[in-house]
Amino acid sequence: MMKEVNVNGYKFLQINKEPKIFVSIKGKNNFCSLDSSGKANFLKDNFQVSSYRDFNQTHGVDIYNYNYQELEADGFITSKRNTAYGIKTADCLPIIFWNDSNELSGLHCGWRGVAYGIIDRLLMSQHGAKMQYAFFGPSISKNFFEVKEDLIEVYLENSLDIMPFIETIDHKKYFDLRAFCREHISNYGLKILELKKHCSYRNKDLFFSWRRDKEKSLRNICLAWV
Repeated sequence: MMKEVNVNGYKFLQINKEPKIFVSIKGKNNFCSLDSSGKANFLKDNFQVSSYRDFNQTHGVDIYNYNYQELEADGFITSKRNTAYGIKTADCLPIIFWNDSNELSGLHCGWRGVAYGIIDRLLMSQHGAKMQYAFFGPSISKNFFEVKEDLIEVYLENSLDIMPFIETIDHKKYFDLRAFCREHISNYGLKILELKKHCSYRNKDLFFSWRRDKEKSLRNICLAWV
């Protein structure tokens, strides 16, 4: 299911009912412009969550979990009910994972984090190995993700076969990060739900994009809670 929700000018795409997954989109007001307490109060008042948490994302591989409680992280694992978590992106790929036991996880998958193993770090962990489903949020599509040789070299240095996901057009190379992550996660046997046509760069009426807007860009936030 997917439907648009408008709450006092703040707009979201509702993706899933259980766990609850929403993606903030552009509106008269923008959820990402609220400070941390503003986001928490908005979600408490309108979605009846008890608290909200997001992270200082660094394009790394650290995951907030039962043992690692630092807020400098690019993902989370939780089973705490009614606490909403947010993954912030502006072209990178947000992925929400869950299972039938109400365990929930989210990752900020930029090209660096993926190259250095954030997906494997989650899905090979004690709790991450139990995940059954994955939702892919809005991200930049291959047609707009031009890359250089240094990116390709990082993947090859980490023994990742990136070349099937690179397309060369007019001497420029383009990387299909979504397809790479899709195949990688499929190898773990998870069922994947995704917004295939929701490119953060192309859909300028819905999403923010750093590659398109540079420093003017705000953030899309993928929200999830059980």
